[in-house]
Amino acid sequence: MEAVIQKRKKPVTAKTVASKSAFYLLLVVLCVLFLFPIFWMVMNSMKPHAQIYADMNTFKTFLPSFHASEWFASYGELFTMFKYFGRSILNSLIYCAVTIAGVLVVNSLAAYALSRFKFPGHKVLVTIIVLLLMIPVETSIVPQVIILRSLGLLKGNMRILGYLIPAIVSPMYIFQFRSFFLGIPKELEEAAYIDGCGRFKTFFRVIVPCSMPVFATVAIFTFMGQWNEYVFANYMFAAKESFKPLQVFLQLVNTHNPQDLSCTLAALTFGTVPIAIVYIFFQRWIIEGVAFSGLK
Repeated sequence: MEAVIQKRKKPVTAKTVASKSAFYLLLVVLCVLFLFPIFWMVMNSMKPHAQIYADMNTFKTFLPSFHASEWFASYGELFTMFKYFGRSILNSLIYCAVTIAGVLVVNSLAAYALSRFKFPGHKVLVTIIVLLLMIPVETSIVPQVIILRSLGLLKGNMRILGYLIPAIVSPMYIFQFRSFFLGIPKELEEAAYIDGCGRFKTFFRVIVPCSMPVFATVAIFTFMGQWNEYVFANYMFAAKESFKPLQVFLQLVNTHNPQDLSCTLAALTFGTVPIAIVYIFFQRWIIEGVAFSGLK
């Protein structure tokens, strides 16, 4: 048996080593190119404003300030200059958490119905969902505002619901969930029905555990989309500063004193680093979910 395994192993040649080395070198170069702006932003957010320009044309631009006491000075200024800056970070986290929970529940149930139930107009509805993927999100802002105004969700604290509800339903996520559910054998559900499980119990005890990659993928994409959302938030919370998410405050920081590059970079770090961290640590789930691998 060992002899057979050894025969199947490809011999290591100079050509193989060279091709793999070139491949990994290319990956390193691409990694450096993509991470360079973030690295530069973080390093310069830890310097005073004048030092950023003084070090711009030297290698020191890639290093933080040599005085440790200045590293987080610009971050502290954000919280002192803007009363609700810390609140905006908390708002963004709350909005993301609520949106993720709503997206996972609503879109997964809708996709499960479309993948398992056959009813009149089933194919037409699936076709409409696919066609909606080609419509830009920006074209739906005005209709959404009109509907929200007619429902009274543009007044006072109700603006929060008006901001969160439109983000919960997504044709993209319904299509993604449905494509994944179609790859799950129906025999698993039939076994659950024999054991006495109903539709909802089968969904949450059989389908959901088998679909963790797509659930994680949708959750990550939802977090990234909601964290970076600006246009709709800027309109909804124009008069409510305490309700604004972080992305809206980034614009306020830049317009307040655009010459203070240190504070601007510190604010951008708050808005960028969480997305990078989430993507780096959960990229495996993204790859598995997008691949629609189903059961392994």
